[in-house]
Amino acid sequence: MTEAFHPPQHLYYDGKIQMASGSIFRSIDPSTSRPLADIHAASHSDVDNAITSARKAFLSWSRTPPVARARILLKAVQLLRDRNDEIARIETQDTGKPFSETSTVDVVTGADVLEFFANLVAGGGLNGETVQLREDAWVYTKKESLGVCAGIGAWNYPIQMYAAEAIISTFTAETVDTERCGSLHHA
Repeated sequence: MTEAFHPPQHLYYDGKIQMASGSIFRSIDPSTSRPLADIHAASHSDVDNAITSARKAFLSWSRTPPVARARILLKAVQLLRDRNDEIARIETQDTGKPFSETSTVDVVTGADVLEFFANLVAGGGLNGETVQLREDAWVYTKKESLGVCAGIGAWNYPIQMYAAEAIISTFTAETVDTERCGSLHHA
């Protein structure tokens, strides 16, 4: 497998790459001890800025119809499948897991989970329920978005954890701020 020193990794929110003001640490390939990338960590003010951005995005995102959110999930599924081996190679370098696992389990499972929830949300998975209490009385529930969520993923399953966190936000129309030490890519 070809080793590559990746470009510096910064924050991403507000629809673009953001320069972080926190410390910098070097991600190391655990199988070779070679450097992979310099990761710019978020400071407290960077996290506050990302949360502010997520709150602003929530105003329109929470009104996005479920079928539109499902289309976004399905696009992410296709990107993961189209770039499976490329993402798996980076995942292998970043975590030290064998390519045979990252290419057939990690990326594939992330895509499968996204696809499952895309179909669930498009098929009415966010509908409320109506219950008849008695002959002349009904109650109903309404599922609605509440606001910003935070997601913290595991270092050894980054693509799977990120996919699950993306599902939370896309499926429920929440906005999410995710953090993971050593992450070299986000979908």
